[in-house]
Amino acid sequence: MILAIDCGNTNTVFALYTTNKQIKQLTSWRINNDPKRTADLYYPWLLKMFEVSKFDIKSVIGVSVASVVPETLLNIKSLIKKYLNVKTLIVNENILNSGIKVNIENPNEAGADRLVNSYAAEKLKISPAIIIDFGTATTFDIVGKNGSYNGGIIAPGVNLSLEALYLATANLPKVSLRSLVDKNSSIIGKNTISAMESGIFWGYVSMIEGLIEKIKSVDKFSDYKVVATGGLSNLFKKSVKSIDIIVDDLTLIGLVKLYVNNKN
Repeated sequence: MILAIDCGNTNTVFALYTTNKQIKQLTSWRINNDPKRTADLYYPWLLKMFEVSKFDIKSVIGVSVASVVPETLLNIKSLIKKYLNVKTLIVNENILNSGIKVNIENPNEAGADRLVNSYAAEKLKISPAIIIDFGTATTFDIVGKNGSYNGGIIAPGVNLSLEALYLATANLPKVSLRSLVDKNSSIIGKNTISAMESGIFWGYVSMIEGLIEKIKSVDKFSDYKVVATGGLSNLFKKSVKSIDIIVDDLTLIGLVKLYVNNKN
């Protein structure tokens, strides 16, 4: 089994994959990203997750990691070295040697997750593509037919905007994000909470559709598929008509494929 680890700004996802006949996810676990969580704290939690899911941690033969948080990456590397001791691919440290093509001014500026998504899109034969990743930030990435990462757009994430709205105002309550399918009945809020829910949800729908339209107005991107991924992608799938495909675990699939293709 391969253990894929995606360290985001908010959460770190650990996922187990089998690669016998095809790459298939067996299970996954999510934990909040705390840069102060050491290897000695990660391991008991991870061991318990394996036990609860009825898998043997000793069956892990390799680990593939991408992180956008340097402090967390240090602790994850320590976890692997101290407790797993298996072959490891760390995308952040092997960007130019991993088979990912990066066509931006400074390749080291690109987030590891965004590069892995580009790689996965090509391997899944869904490129050229515009990949929307709904994470702490909402990113739009342009992926060439050959899987090259050709730049993109970074916007504040949905939950980040909700938190900012709550913290920066005196009288607005904290609300949770939920999908609003019927715009005829939900676009105009009848109370403070419904007005905030409408502003956040339909505001993001408009932003997503508007940016996709802007990108596709450039002739060379006009026929690109729109691929959505990330924890919140399914929340918007019924309201953003321009999304062609949703691949929930695109980053994790990319990590496993990178490991398999670079295991030596």
